[in-house]
Amino acid sequence: MTIDLPFDLLQTLRLVHAISEAGFRICIEPGEEKKLVLLKKIFGLDYKVGMSGARKVSGLYIDHMTPVSRIGSIERALIMPAAIFRHCQERWPEHRGVDVSFAGLLTDSRRTAINEWLHLSGLEQLSVPDKKPTYLGTIARKVARKAGISIADYVGTENVKIYMSDQGRVFPRKSWNTGYYDLLLNSKFVLCPSGDFKNNGIAWTYRFFEAVICGALPVVEEPCDAYEGFRYRLMNAPLESLQWSRADAKHNFDLAQQRLTVDPDVVRSEMLRLLPMPGVEVDTVRKDYVHGIYAT
Repeated sequence: MTIDLPFDLLQTLRLVHAISEAGFRICIEPGEEKKLVLLKKIFGLDYKVGMSGARKVSGLYIDHMTPVSRIGSIERALIMPAAIFRHCQERWPEHRGVDVSFAGLLTDSRRTAINEWLHLSGLEQLSVPDKKPTYLGTIARKVARKAGISIADYVGTENVKIYMSDQGRVFPRKSWNTGYYDLLLNSKFVLCPSGDFKNNGIAWTYRFFEAVICGALPVVEEPCDAYEGFRYRLMNAPLESLQWSRADAKHNFDLAQQRLTVDPDVVRSEMLRLLPMPGVEVDTVRKDYVHGIYAT
């Protein structure tokens, strides 16, 4: 089967992985393989390169702004594969060596939020300078991205680690970055400044849920609807006030698993309803959102 959603989006990759868990092989164009190869290697995601004879499934929808992901009548904020939850939970360490971490692309707004937290925590020496990239530096990063190479900078101490990297934007590691998840698994807290759409009033970030799955407690810049019910800290709390709780971590993990995964049998039943059958017209697409992307 083929899925007409952009595979460069993490929301699509997690949705596709969940569909694969329900027993469906995903057919892709050759140029998309680098986006799934690590998911096949680590989790066994089933895909085939080539579209010949594949049926296209409609009734799928993703929207980053809300957020919402939909498989026909199944709707979640995000739809994630159960395998990722199992993979990470099995790796929760008995002791976490890093008090607070951040790894990711440092936009201007994120730099400001992180520097304010560092100052509040008496860690001004770690403040990330607002370095404007040189012309040659910008060209070098563009060339590196096209080659699938990420560039990272680092500031930190033994227990606070800040990695400034575009690894989360470069395939194949955008689909799964083992080093990134290892850092989350070894962290008690993860700084979660608001995401790329902060200027549009959208505060949620994937990092929040990735931290939760790894047992780290998120430290957020601002609350939002997507975080309701989870136990987290705010970035107006200094380092010395942060106390990690295994009970809070377990609560968050269980809640995320409940909200973001779907039983494979339920997914399979809905996918079979959505797949086109000869001579049968199925009205499956409810176009009641305006910001997202519908599979056609």
